[in-house]
Amino acid sequence: MVRPTSPLEGPGMRVLGTPVWSLEVGEEEEILCVSDLHLTPEHEEVSLAFFNLCRSRPENGILIVLGDLFDAWVGPRQRKARGWRELCGLLARGWRGRRVYLLHGNRDYLLESRFAEATGSVVVPGGLLLRRPGGRTLLCLHGDELCTRDHAYQRAKRRLRSAPMRKLVSGLPWFLTRRLAARARAKSRTVVRAADPATLLPPPEALAAAAELHDGPLLFGHIHRLARGPLREEGSPSPEYFVLPAFEPPSFGHALWAGDLPVHLEAGARSPWGSPLV
Repeated sequence: MVRPTSPLEGPGMRVLGTPVWSLEVGEEEEILCVSDLHLTPEHEEVSLAFFNLCRSRPENGILIVLGDLFDAWVGPRQRKARGWRELCGLLARGWRGRRVYLLHGNRDYLLESRFAEATGSVVVPGGLLLRRPGGRTLLCLHGDELCTRDHAYQRAKRRLRSAPMRKLVSGLPWFLTRRLAARARAKSRTVVRAADPATLLPPPEALAAAAELHDGPLLFGHIHRLARGPLREEGSPSPEYFVLPAFEPPSFGHALWAGDLPVHLEAGARSPWGSPLV
């Protein structure tokens, strides 16, 4: 099993195969959550918006990226490549003074200890369960594990994240992995355009499975769609799920968790969550 890059409690459970670690947070600590930034050196608008968001929040807070910080990450050599070196430096300056936790997404599951050490972050190869005093919790996932009807994706995920494949890709030269990543992104766009939209969303049974393991709110991204709804279709009361959109212009949506439930913000102002997925 891949381990986090700094000590966390767990993993204590698995949500549809994804290991989940626990993190104790203080009563007054601000939790800033973003997802699916898909950063590249070429898209400076998103990188600078994220930098400014981080610098605008209290320095003693916690930042959680719910996966896909980068549009693609193919190993430690990428951090030293032209453009990427400067981007990683910008990130490190932006979140300096905060505790930073980076969940693996489907685009950056090869983030590892050398990146964490260089940028002052913690890489979490799975989900993260936040615990506040008094029993309040928030379960954070990337969200791809919930899309159980996308059978082709789930098969590819198991193959690509296997230990032999991870070792192979991490050892390839940068010029080759960059080309492979570009081809993979192009293929992914083609597959998504041709797919039945319903297979790309978490079905009710997957959401209910998450509720069976954690009787509290769930926050995830991945599907690039703002949403809020009950985790269980039947039974009352049901915990709720909250879906963050991609961090992109013009809204640059993100969430803060300070009370019982996460709050959605766009362009720095509080904004309603979207309608249920189903």
